[in-house]
Amino acid sequence: MSIVMTIIAVLLIIGLIYYTIHRLLVNRATIMLRNRARDTTDTAVRSCLRQLLGDDQLEVKTSEQVADVWGKGVMAFEYTLPMDQLGDWKDKLDVTKLDQSLNDYASNNGIVAVAGAEHAFVVSDWWTYEHLLHIDVAYVMNEATREYVTDLKKVAKSQHQPMA
Repeated sequence: MSIVMTIIAVLLIIGLIYYTIHRLLVNRATIMLRNRARDTTDTAVRSCLRQLLGDDQLEVKTSEQVADVWGKGVMAFEYTLPMDQLGDWKDKLDVTKLDQSLNDYASNNGIVAVAGAEHAFVVSDWWTYEHLLHIDVAYVMNEATREYVTDLKKVAKSQHQPMA
């Protein structure tokens, strides 16, 4: 009986080690993918905002990932810009203009979306709060992000709010 218990204990330990290593590798791959997506999206957003606002010196800080509540594979990032530094931005910048500019940027730079997605980038949310302009941009590079954008469009449609 003791040998059976030893074999079971060894198998459990091997299973636990395998599970731990597997999780570490998957998490590492996800982090690497997210970092690449963030870099690509940050570069696109900086370029497009500077072009639309006509300000080559505009400081666009590195983004924050949109909450994991939408799923770990969602490649959506939030940008905040101080409204006092944007000058007369309302005449030059809106959701539709930024969305179009981002997708022109994607076309010109060979950035492609996952199969079934209309565009590589989607401005998924836009609001002002405490003198900051908040912009959420999704890089539709995988199925999870495509589903996220589809869900947000359904929510916007049910609330009768336009989404780019």
